[in-house]
Amino acid sequence: MGGRGAMRGRRERRTYECDQASHNIAEFSLSDQSGAQRSEPPPFRSACVVLAAGAGTRFGEPKVSVLVRDGVRFVDAIVDIARVVDLAPIIVVGPPRLSLPSGARLVVNPDAKGEQIQSLRLGLAQLVNVPVSGALVWPVDHPYVELASVLAILDAAERSGAPIVVPRSGTRRGHPVFFSRALWPDLMTVPAGGARAVVHAHEREVHEVIVDGSGILRDIDTPADMAGPEEAARDAVP
Repeated sequence: MGGRGAMRGRRERRTYECDQASHNIAEFSLSDQSGAQRSEPPPFRSACVVLAAGAGTRFGEPKVSVLVRDGVRFVDAIVDIARVVDLAPIIVVGPPRLSLPSGARLVVNPDAKGEQIQSLRLGLAQLVNVPVSGALVWPVDHPYVELASVLAILDAAERSGAPIVVPRSGTRRGHPVFFSRALWPDLMTVPAGGARAVVHAHEREVHEVIVDGSGILRDIDTPADMAGPEEAARDAVP
């Protein structure tokens, strides 16, 4: 009984923290947009939120620690690219006691079977007072994304000023996806459907950027998915 009560207490505390962060994000966004007029816009900066708390049920183990190649885990491959392109801060939302490479900060989400939007909200809550233009949201099951694709996404975000920038290869949308700060309140409060619902709600404002690499489509759900470089993105952003 005590264990269940403690778990319920932790869930309620995380819900309260997310609700409070949502309020703070909304206030920060409004004050940032309605404050004194600036002579020039602030420089473009993006954070990175890596969603890595899942149990990896179909894979057979949590994918965050699976090796992409010798000595390099899924999370290492993603953080390496995030550092190269100067994303900061790099927030990894993952399980307790997850070791991370330098330059990344762990935010614990112990609910491995929860909805991915829960992890995203925990990550965004860490950015309330960080002066960034937006965040690149990167699911950990996309470790094969090429450096050139990430650079293209960020360049498109800076040049277009669009609230959402989605990479496309051929006819398919993929990951990671850039969300501007203006849409964080939507991500924190969307009642159902997660980030995908926010993309659909703002479809007319979505900026697609064509990339050459296929890594944006390689959604690794099972060990067999790691064999083929042309694996279709089952959870691609439609």
